[in-house]
Amino acid sequence: MKRFLLIRGAELVAFLLLAAVPLAVTNPFALGLLTLLAIYGILLIGLDVTVGYLGQVNLAQAAFLGIGAYTAGLLVMKLGVGLLPSLAGAFLLCLVLGSLLALPALRLEGPQFALATLSFLALTTTVLNEWESLTKGAEGLQLNRPPLFDITLNAPGFYWLCLVLLALVWMGMRNLLSSQWGRAFEALRDSPIATDAMGVGTYRHKVIAFAFGSALGGLAGGLYAFNFQYLQPQSFVYELMVILLLGVVLGGRKSLWGACVGAALIVLLPNLLSNRNLFQIFSVIGLVVALGAGTRAWLKKSVRPFQVIAPVAAMGLLALGSFLVSNTEDWRKAIFALMLFAVVVGLPEGLMGWAAGALARLFRVAAAPLPPATDLDLVLPMQALSGHTLLELRDLKRHFGGVKAVDGVSITVRSGHIHGLIGPNGSGKSTAVNVISGLYAPTAGDILLDGKALPRGSLFSVAGAGIARTFQNLQLFGELTALDNVMVALRDTYRTPWPLVLLGLARKEEKQAQAAALALLQLVGLGDQALSKAKDLTYGAQRFLEIARALARKPRLLILDEPAAGLAHPDAVELVKIIKRVHGRGVTMILIEHHMDVVSELCDTVTVLDGGRIIAEGDPEIVKRDPKVVEAYLGAMAAEAPAVDTGASTAPAAA
Repeated sequence: MKRFLLIRGAELVAFLLLAAVPLAVTNPFALGLLTLLAIYGILLIGLDVTVGYLGQVNLAQAAFLGIGAYTAGLLVMKLGVGLLPSLAGAFLLCLVLGSLLALPALRLEGPQFALATLSFLALTTTVLNEWESLTKGAEGLQLNRPPLFDITLNAPGFYWLCLVLLALVWMGMRNLLSSQWGRAFEALRDSPIATDAMGVGTYRHKVIAFAFGSALGGLAGGLYAFNFQYLQPQSFVYELMVILLLGVVLGGRKSLWGACVGAALIVLLPNLLSNRNLFQIFSVIGLVVALGAGTRAWLKKSVRPFQVIAPVAAMGLLALGSFLVSNTEDWRKAIFALMLFAVVVGLPEGLMGWAAGALARLFRVAAAPLPPATDLDLVLPMQALSGHTLLELRDLKRHFGGVKAVDGVSITVRSGHIHGLIGPNGSGKSTAVNVISGLYAPTAGDILLDGKALPRGSLFSVAGAGIARTFQNLQLFGELTALDNVMVALRDTYRTPWPLVLLGLARKEEKQAQAAALALLQLVGLGDQALSKAKDLTYGAQRFLEIARALARKPRLLILDEPAAGLAHPDAVELVKIIKRVHGRGVTMILIEHHMDVVSELCDTVTVLDGGRIIAEGDPEIVKRDPKVVEAYLGAMAAEAPAVDTGASTAPAAA
């Protein structure tokens, strides 16, 4: 309750204070700055969806601001549309254009994505400038602000409208980003492969996130047009995009507060640059902050020397320049570049990221209490141990050029069994399960699940068919808590459509998801670490968390890819207990493992691969003494083969 009152109370107080400003301040210039702050707040919230949550450098938001502005203005001028319908038109057009841009652009990563969005920005500016018959080009477009329900809005009235829309966007995005949608956005940034394997759908969520952020840019553009009532293409160029990125990064990514703080900063920056004395004071304060933050981080040894020296050098150069340069506005691009560099290197979490930690320590805000765990039978129902054929591989092949990683493998996995898949390094084990799970498409052969062909080359589709997996190299969502990692993957839990999520009508569903995820964490012994970030867990706990997350899919078949790799002896013992508990619920498993004693203790049947082909199959006690297995897998240990049979011991016998 304390946490709820502090967070919601702070939001309410902030909006009430902003709403009361026109009652006390009559200066039109100050009111204009506050109106622009509200507009940029909406714009940066939309930009932060891509930059903060998806982790992509989006250089197209200024283009959507311009498209939204011209759309709203032209709807009013050409068609006589009212204020709210024109804003809705700007929102919807940018939603469509954002989707169309996202479809090809989001297949790219890193610099290629940034260049694609930069190209869209350049193209938009060119079209707005050259389509003179519609936009009047460089001459500019003059328009009048339409009435709202036959009420002519003066400056305070329009400010209140912008503030109300900012509050609605704030609440809607808060609801969306605290739901499964927000978790999915963060998850796909950390590990797109695992996101698809958990049945979330990386590409689909990326497109939706980018399109929605672009639509908010269009809404902000419509407000921008009615605020200034004059539009020019050169207002929406690359320089504005750099300022917007600076606002998101400086305010703090993945934060609604950060977006609004960033909006306030970029609204004030042009005015600081126009007043040399103010800019000198600002730059000196920036240098002092950089020195203080750098010294503190250096003493705590939490950063590398470069992260201390570079921001101080950048802000020092900025402070020196503020005293040497006579007209700071001529150097605005260099100033913005220096500030962006200093913030990215020295304060990657932004002002609100830093402030959030400090305020949490000051007020000792505890996390919201978790609901009681759901009955495990409801989360992971008992499956019948029927022993029928569940998975069948028929002459499966996967070739990489001339390398035959899997070459004609046929395996039958029976329901309710643990089927071991072993072999020396390079034998094709991981390739085989990567083909089964959809990470790779097979070169030839058939994969049948309950007699039906399994989707090929699609982690997302295979996850939907009922196969879940862990990874040899951990693929956790490091910035999410253990609880959120499991909640991302929950199957048949989230049914509320996103418009209702925006309205905050998914809270009951969220509580149910938390309770279900907590039950799975307790199954693997992590119930007391539910609110710890995945990256902060021990290595063994991270391995167990991956199993819990995979179980959230309610799998018909669970693939464990070397779960004991790198585990200390106590963790290896605990892993065996966890697998037995899971198997006790009737879950069918394929286990890839180098620890022969683990295989012997857990597996009903073992298949041995070497060179992409099966060399032995059957009972693990018999298979591991097969001469072909001894030669191919145990190698130099052959003379000591009996020593491999360690029964219940979990110490590694061969690798």
